[in-house]
Amino acid sequence: MDMEETTGAEELRGNTREAPAVNVETEATLRAFVKADLLDFMERYPQFGAEDMEALENNAQFRRFCGSRYGREPLAALYGDYLLVVQDAGKAAAERAASRNARSTGGGTAGGAALTPAQKRVLDAWNEANPEMRMTAKEYLNM
Repeated sequence: MDMEETTGAEELRGNTREAPAVNVETEATLRAFVKADLLDFMERYPQFGAEDMEALENNAQFRRFCGSRYGREPLAALYGDYLLVVQDAGKAAAERAASRNARSTGGGTAGGAALTPAQKRVLDAWNEANPEMRMTAKEYLNM
C-alpha cells in the first residue's frame, strides 16, 4: 500500500484526530447560540418564565410546527410565526362557526312559542273555560 492510498482511506473515514476539536468547537458554538437565542426570546416575550419555557419546549403542536427548524432558527421568530398561525386558525374557526350559525335553519326543536309546564296548565285551563276566546301559546306569551 502506498502513502496516497492510506491518506485517501483516512480522508474517507474522517480524520479522528481533528474530529473531537471540531465537535468541541461546534458544541461551544451551539451553546452560545442557544444562550443568545434564549435571552432574545425572553426579551421579546417577557411574560415567559422558566416553567413556561419548559412547557413550550414540550408542546407537541409547537414542536410539530417548528419541525427541523427548531434549534436552527431563532426561537422568538419561530414562536412569533406559531402565534400568527394559531391566531389565524382561531379566527377562521370562529368565522366558520358564525357562518354555519347564520345558515342554520334551527336546532331541530318544535317551532313557535315554548311554554313552561305551569304556563301550559294556565293556558289549557283558559282555553277550556273560554272556548270562544281560545289563545295560542304565542298569544298567551304576548299578553
